[in-house]
This record gives sequence, structure tokens and C-alpha cells, in this order.
Amino acid sequence: MPALGDKLSLHIDWEHRYRLMRMHSCMHMLCAVVPAPVTGGSIRDGSGRLDFDLPDAPSRLELEEKLNEVIAGNHPMSYIWITDQEMQERPELVKTMSVRPPSGAGTVRLVRFGEADLQACGGTHVANSGEIGKVRVVSIKNKGRQNRRITVEFA
Repeated sequence: MPALGDKLSLHIDWEHRYRLMRMHSCMHMLCAVVPAPVTGGSIRDGSGRLDFDLPDAPSRLELEEKLNEVIAGNHPMSYIWITDQEMQERPELVKTMSVRPPSGAGTVRLVRFGEADLQACGGTHVANSGEIGKVRVVSIKNKGRQNRRITVEFA
């Protein structure tokens, strides 16, 4: 372990990180086009998935078209900070059912993609949705009575 005061160098694999940022931002766009709570998710280099509390699966091709349309809208990303109290009063800003945003520090960060999406999030994002690029919906799987797993990858 380095000692206190030691100088360190850090290298970020920008291409890898940027692909993860693009896919994470894509998951925001997926939340924008699937109006249901998120029950789980995962992001990998080049693909990602979200599980939705949804009784019926949407059409894969229609969803893919709608998702790419929202992405191509070039929605600018911005951050908004609200108080813990405001967060409690606006539960619709939390899309995930099992993970709550951190509270107790006084403020919570919201991520806005123009008019497409607004939600509490601490992740890394692209500057606008157009940077995500074209994607394809690989699959929509039934993972339970009301759980649909939607997997997306870069086209």
C-alpha cells in the first residue's frame, strides 16, 4: 500500500469507460420508453439489461425503434440537486424498486436527459443522448409473472 503523501499515477482506459458511460446512459433512455419500475439491471462493455415490473412484454422491434428515436433526439444531460426532503416527496424520481438513492447528506443528485428522462442517479453519463449511438434490443425475456428482462447492445 502507498504511504500517506506518496504520489500516485492513475490511468483511465477512456475508450472502455466511455462505452460504459454510453450504455449506462442508454439504460436511462430505456427507462424513458418503458413506463414501469425497474427491478434489476446490469451493464457490461457493449451491452446492458434492465428488468421491469411489467405484466406483458412490449414488441422487441417496436421497442427498439422507439428507443433509437429517443436516443437520436440528442437530449442534453444535466444534473440537478434536490434536498432529501424533496426526494421523499417525489418518489417517481426513483425508478429502481430495490435500490434507493443515498440520503442523509442533505442533497440527492438527479440526472436529466432533456425532456426524455429525469431520475436519481450517481453514475457516469454522456453529454447528450445522441452520443449513445444506435442500439438494438437483443431480447425481451419473461423472468417471472411480472418481470420482463430487456437486453440491449450497441448496433
